Amino acid sequence: MRITFRPATRAHYAYRVTVQASMVTKVGDEPAQNSSEKQVLRAEQAVLSVDSAGSRVQVRLSGDGGTPRRFVVRLDRGAQLAEVQRVEGLPASVLGDLGLTEIFPAAAGAPPDRPLAPGDHWKIDEPVTLPGLAPSRLTGDGRLEALGVVDHRKVATTEITFRLPVQRTLDAPNARIMLNGTQVTTTTATRALLDGAVQEAHAVTMGDFDMTLLPPGGGDPALHGTLRLRVVSTTVRLG
Repeated sequence: MRITFRPATRAHYAYRVTVQASMVTKVGDEPAQNSSEKQVLRAEQAVLSVDSAGSRVQVRLSGDGGTPRRFVVRLDRGAQLAEVQRVEGLPASVLGDLGLTEIFPAAAGAPPDRPLAPGDHWKIDEPVTLPGLAPSRLTGDGRLEALGVVDHRKVATTEITFRLPVQRTLDAPNARIMLNGTQVTTTTATRALLDGAVQEAHAVTMGDFDMTLLPPGGGDPALHGTLRLRVVSTTVRLG
C-alpha cells in the first residue's frame, strides 16, 4: 500500500505541537552554559491547491501568547517540502528556529511513492533548502513498522532517522553567530492510510556544532566555542 500525502483541496488539519529544547554552549575557556525552553504551539494547515506535482498548504502557527505566524509551503507528491513561500507580506524567515519536524511532520523523510509492506525499508537522500540555512542534503533510512487502527482510522506507523548538515549564521544583539555541524533526527510517525496525513509524531533531534562569534560588524576578535542541542517534539492531530 502507498502512504503518500494525498490531501483533498480545501482540506484542513490542526495539530498541537509540544517542543522541548535544551542547549549546552561553551565559548573559549569559559564554563559551559546550560539553557532549556518549552513551547506548546497550535499548527493549523489549509490545503490551498492540489495538482499532479503536489500541494500548496497554508500554515498558521500560534501559541505562547505571541503573534501568530503564517506562511505557505509547497509539498511534492511524496510530502517532501519543496518550497517555503512568502505570505501576507511576511518573509520565510518567520519560521525562526523551528525545524522540519515541528513545522510540518510529513515533510521530512516521508515514505516513498511506491507500495510498501510492514518491514520494508527505504533510503533517504534529497536536497533541502530552508530559510537561513545553506543548501544541504537530507540523508538517512526509513522503515514501515506496522499497520493498525487509531480513532477509527486505518493507519501506518513509520520510523525514520535522517542526518542534516547545518551551516547557519544568526544575528544576536551583540554578535553574529556562525554554526557548522550536523543534526540527527529520529521520528516515529503514525499516518492515516486514507490521505497520508500525520496523526501523531514524536521526534528527537540531536545536534553538535562548532560555533564562531563575531562582532556585529564582522572582523576580529572572533570567539570560538561549541553548541550541543537536543530537541524533543510531539505532534498530535486535533479533532
